[in-house]
Amino acid sequence: MEPSSTGLPRPAVTIDHVVAWAHQHFGVEGRGVELGSQQDRNVLLTGDDGSQHLAKVSNPVFARAEIEAQNLVMRQLSARGHATPRPVPSLDGDEIVTVDVDGVPHALRLLTFVPGSPLSSTGAPWPATLAQIGRLAGQVATALADVVHPGLERDLQWDLRQGESVVADRLALVDDPGRRALVEEAVARVRTRLDPVRDELPTQPVHGDLTTDNLVGGRDAVGALQVTGIIDFGDAMTSWRVAELAVACSAVFRDEPGQPLAVLPLVEAFDAEVHLTDAELTALWPLVVLRGATLVVSGAEQLAVDPDNAYAAAALDDEWAMFEVPAAQDPEVMTAAIRLALGRPVTAPPVPSLVAPLVPSFTRRPPVVVRLGHDSDVLWDGSWLEDGGSVEQRALDDAASDGAAVTAFAEGRLTRAPALSRDQPATVALGVDLRTASAVTLAAPFAGTVTRRDGAVVLTGRDHAVVLRAPQADVPDGATVSAGDALATTDRATVWLTVADAVGDRLPPRFVRPAELAAWRTRVLDPAPLLGTPPLPDGGPDDLLARRTGAYAPLQSHYYAAPPQIERGWREHLIDTTGRHRLDMVNNVTILGHGHPEVAAAAADQWRRLNTNSRFHYAAVAELSERLLATVPDDLDTVLLVNSGSEAVDLALRLTAAFTGRDDVLCVTESYHGWTVASDAVSTSTSDNPRADETRPAHVHAVELPNAYRGTHRGAGAGEAYARDAVGEIERLAAAGTPVGTWIAEPRNGNAGAIGLAPGYLPRVYDAIRAGGGVCVSDEVQVGYGRQGDWFWGYEEHGVVPDVITMAKAMGNGHPLGAVVTRAEIARALADQGTFFSSAGGSTLSSRIGGVVLGILERDGLQEQARVVGAHLRAGLERLAERHDLIGAVHGRGLYLGVELVRDRTTLEPAAEEAAALCDRLLQLGVVVQPTGDRQNILKVKPPLCFTRESADFFVARLDEALGG
Repeated sequence: MEPSSTGLPRPAVTIDHVVAWAHQHFGVEGRGVELGSQQDRNVLLTGDDGSQHLAKVSNPVFARAEIEAQNLVMRQLSARGHATPRPVPSLDGDEIVTVDVDGVPHALRLLTFVPGSPLSSTGAPWPATLAQIGRLAGQVATALADVVHPGLERDLQWDLRQGESVVADRLALVDDPGRRALVEEAVARVRTRLDPVRDELPTQPVHGDLTTDNLVGGRDAVGALQVTGIIDFGDAMTSWRVAELAVACSAVFRDEPGQPLAVLPLVEAFDAEVHLTDAELTALWPLVVLRGATLVVSGAEQLAVDPDNAYAAAALDDEWAMFEVPAAQDPEVMTAAIRLALGRPVTAPPVPSLVAPLVPSFTRRPPVVVRLGHDSDVLWDGSWLEDGGSVEQRALDDAASDGAAVTAFAEGRLTRAPALSRDQPATVALGVDLRTASAVTLAAPFAGTVTRRDGAVVLTGRDHAVVLRAPQADVPDGATVSAGDALATTDRATVWLTVADAVGDRLPPRFVRPAELAAWRTRVLDPAPLLGTPPLPDGGPDDLLARRTGAYAPLQSHYYAAPPQIERGWREHLIDTTGRHRLDMVNNVTILGHGHPEVAAAAADQWRRLNTNSRFHYAAVAELSERLLATVPDDLDTVLLVNSGSEAVDLALRLTAAFTGRDDVLCVTESYHGWTVASDAVSTSTSDNPRADETRPAHVHAVELPNAYRGTHRGAGAGEAYARDAVGEIERLAAAGTPVGTWIAEPRNGNAGAIGLAPGYLPRVYDAIRAGGGVCVSDEVQVGYGRQGDWFWGYEEHGVVPDVITMAKAMGNGHPLGAVVTRAEIARALADQGTFFSSAGGSTLSSRIGGVVLGILERDGLQEQARVVGAHLRAGLERLAERHDLIGAVHGRGLYLGVELVRDRTTLEPAAEEAAALCDRLLQLGVVVQPTGDRQNILKVKPPLCFTRESADFFVARLDEALGG
């Protein structure tokens, strides 16, 4: 039979035909819309009352018994509590009726419709969703294990037991010769892996196509995507049990082509329901590859016989990804990764027995190990992002200038990581690079056979192999060598040490993803013994988080339940120990960006010169104070320097109490001002202190945050209404004999999620406070210092001038530094309580750093960058809000924004659980962001001011993806 003649064109029927038949045979009326299918015709019927049914005209090649078996499988799963279509009896009581299409009888069924969207339409599934799919697939396997029906014994091209012959029969239909060769080679490797275990694989009825196309879902009460139903039972058959899992895994690569191990949550969940045998674990990855190959050839076949099948045509690229991604992986490594994830034993590689050193000259003088990871001392100032390969070469050349140098095995290199990356990049080195000042001999460390392939010299011994990529090799292909025989003479090479069978049909890659390292270490070993360098630690379980919790009070919490270990940063990127860069959306402390070379240089220079306290006389403290005063109105003429924002607020409250002679303070709700006794007393945010309302001292009073989005007063005119309420409270307190001495508020409430104080509010309050003899403090610790773009200080937005300004965070770009700026008369009020002194606040080091930060802010135009990039970012977020109902509002200005998530845009029910889940998902997608606010439903967006448009677009794209865009 010619390959092109085995395809199955869909039944030649129209929607009108199907609608008429549904009415004639089932008494159901409705509007028809065709749904996609490879080989059947599916029409969704919607009645005037909203009821829905699926009319299915099966391809005539399928026998009635096969269709009856599909109905049985649906009923079986429905009886187990799964949402599936169910056959609807015809007017004559039959579940299957026969209709005539051009003289050929076709089977027609009417099925109940399972509501929900196919998971394939909701974007890349989260790991939690993949786990649901795996769990469901395992439950389906369990439910169908005892089902018996002759119609399940099918000669079907989707039965992976026939996969190799299916591919062979259709391979000629793949037009591209390169692709055709890849499929042929991959299936040959599959056969080699399957042959030893075929007869051990359990068989049973399976659904046969449990992919995201045939699973429907919806959002639950907290917005998490849930798998709610199973559709399309056209491939129900008897097959290998593990094939059900392989099919489900294969579909993952359509959405995750850059992450081969994205299937692990699915596999783990399936195994929890159906304990996979060792034979099934051996067969799983080859079957995933075979499923992809089957899809590729079947898709080509379907288009050959049905060129107008848009459904089949649209699937071609996805089908290629579902083959290409798993086929490109080493099946032994993928199987090891699966076994490790399931807690199954994995054979450790044998310890190499080395008879001779790889580089004999290294026995006299070992090479220097050049570190290129997070702890590198040769990579600075983001140089690794320019051209990673060239940077590596220069570092090795410099280190080997008078000897030899090598890189480290299993190190996550900065040089291999892009600044912005959705997927975990391949940063971990399996090969070790070697460089020498002059050419040296590379010798065989053990006896073996030499082969030359893929530009490499491969020495294969009894248990191990050495792979060398060197410009000059000294041995011919096929030579047999003894330990100590020369292999190459060169001044540069890359070296791998592997188990012998790891180089059978492919060579190991130079770099792998960090998630794959543990599996690769069952095949590739540290070549340190060959090179005379210290071996890498064994890579056992990392207990750093437990050590932190044990020694460092858990009260000082950390982001994320399973946090990445962040050890480096550059600009707006945080870098973990694998070398992966993540976009930092939360660090308003490092306003200039991480690792700023000028700040670091100034700090190092000052440390070497002098670091002492401000009671000594030196220039830096005067220079910093003058620069700060240049940013504020002339009336504010005095600076006091401290270590932090908490201390700044604490000091401000002492100053204002001394100046006014009053202890009573008025603040707004949902605010955070610090952790000292005084600053905590005016911090009303329950997200920072759940007992804030009940522990607030009697002298501290709070008025409602003037939130025009969700507060008591909303929309236009809210500021005036909130101001009336606040003025009323000021007057009430005065009448009660407790007049307000100090008003303190942020000009934009940072902790509440960049909530702006409603327009017109602050001037009225300032006037009322001052009319009553009080003074006003503007807490600019979070929102000041140019972050809002349009203004350097937040109070400028409201057209007011405070009596006292507190600042910190951004002042030192991460160095602890804070300040209070006020009038001299207010500062003098504290004189009768003694002099004020902060050991490190105005030190030479702190003052020097503070001056440098201000200078760079001005020179590099970072306030303007905050304005321009912040506007671009906000516009992108607002576009997302038009498509995702979960986004209720975008607050803020410049690069201090808040994305408020709500479950209902009318009730504004906070979406706190969704916010937490989004933060976890965004971490996986390369973004660090956290929730904030008393309801924990606002994503705080406050990156360093060096933040670029490219980074803004990346954040918007990843948030869109996480939201299901």
